Amino acid sequence: MTTAAPLTLDDLRGRATITIPEASIVLGLSAWAGYQAAQRGEIPVLVLGRRKVVPVPALLRMLDGEPVEEPTRLAHRNR
Repeated sequence: MTTAAPLTLDDLRGRATITIPEASIVLGLSAWAGYQAAQRGEIPVLVLGRRKVVPVPALLRMLDGEPVEEPTRLAHRNR
């Protein structure tokens, strides 16, 4: 098993979305913990078909301490 190189905030520039495991790296979490946090609505997530992605602008707002409820609500709409 290989460990992913740590992503930095500079790595996120120019990207609209990242995967939950990539967001987990940025947040210092394991991928499993990242998926659990996304399921609880603690990480902003957009659902595109069967795929879940983390919008980079919302993640950056979250890291700045701002509310980011919009994408999280979209993730739970079709439950």
